[in-house]
Amino acid sequence: MKIANNQSKIRIAILSCSLLNILMNAGIVPVMSILADEIPNAIPSTLKFTLSISSIFCVLFSLMSGYIERQIPRKILLSIGLFLYAIGGIGGGLVNSVEGLLFTRAILGIGGGFVIPLSTAYIADLFEGDERQKMVGESLFAANLGAMALPLVGTWLAQVNWRLGFLIYSAALVALILVWLFIPDLPREHMKSEARRKLFYFSGPVLWASFLYFFVMVLFVSLPSNFSLFVAEEKLGSASTAAWITSFSTLSAMLVSPFFSRFYCEFNKWMLPIGFAICGLGFAVMGFLPGVVPSLAGNILIGASLGLMHPFFPYMAMKDTPREHSTSAQALVTSGFRLGTFVSPFFFLFANWTIGFNSIRGEFILSALIFFLAVAVSVIAFYRTPIT
Repeated sequence: MKIANNQSKIRIAILSCSLLNILMNAGIVPVMSILADEIPNAIPSTLKFTLSISSIFCVLFSLMSGYIERQIPRKILLSIGLFLYAIGGIGGGLVNSVEGLLFTRAILGIGGGFVIPLSTAYIADLFEGDERQKMVGESLFAANLGAMALPLVGTWLAQVNWRLGFLIYSAALVALILVWLFIPDLPREHMKSEARRKLFYFSGPVLWASFLYFFVMVLFVSLPSNFSLFVAEEKLGSASTAAWITSFSTLSAMLVSPFFSRFYCEFNKWMLPIGFAICGLGFAVMGFLPGVVPSLAGNILIGASLGLMHPFFPYMAMKDTPREHSTSAQALVTSGFRLGTFVSPFFFLFANWTIGFNSIRGEFILSALIFFLAVAVSVIAFYRTPIT
């Protein structure tokens, strides 16, 4: 580690930012039905756009974060992002219209666009070797923990009063305090004028990490976006049954991710085809086998695969990336994640139009087939290149 003093405090401050990663959209999903009843003209299709608009603004400002960082010190920019994240998230409970909610969600997305790549860039800059690998895994653990625990609190608060449900985003204020107290001010690198003008940092590992993250998310999102409908379609239980089974996917990812360093040392880049295979197997189990147990097993397998792959892509982009470009590199990886989430519904709509699925089970089978194809392609490609 490059900065030895206050290691534990720095680690806590960074992980407090990681806690907010998935929460950006996960925090509002459980209270959608309550919002539909409380906000005038809040039809389901409009409320779904509140998820899209935060992702769109997150991608746009993630891509700009590397350039803006060259004008504003990273710690200040991260603090601004956390403040915007907090007021955008909490502000959703202060509005009285769909338009107001969309506005606050856009502010939330802007804040997330700064927080997510900058906090990951700090891992690249302040940690090295095994410590870096451990921090990448712990970062995903924190993100999944936030996605599991805080929405439950938000749902309980929203049942008391829907406006209180948005208070879970005040976690960003806690992260802001920790960042300001414990994150060190890094010296700004001297860069040539040509380097300073670059908006993005393109390298082979960064581009591949971004594309692969995009690819995985396009296929994965078919699970959380459809599973409650799948449970109803297959007559497996109620909405609570769907929520209970889905929680095992997040729990599985959360339990696997802290061991990322150990898995990476053992398998190196072969973690990618292994992750593809496990995820494909999870979708295949749900696609071909009926019943609650196969659905539970599929969710656990898919969650475990994401516990391997989620930290793999940011770490892949960290390797051999110069410190002055770490934020730009992580911004591209973050954008791949968010764009995959955004594109996924359109991909499956197109697939349904061309292939003609008769059920959600068909989407799961298609995802399984594509993941298995990706296993074959990646294995062939890796056998032609040495392990690094």
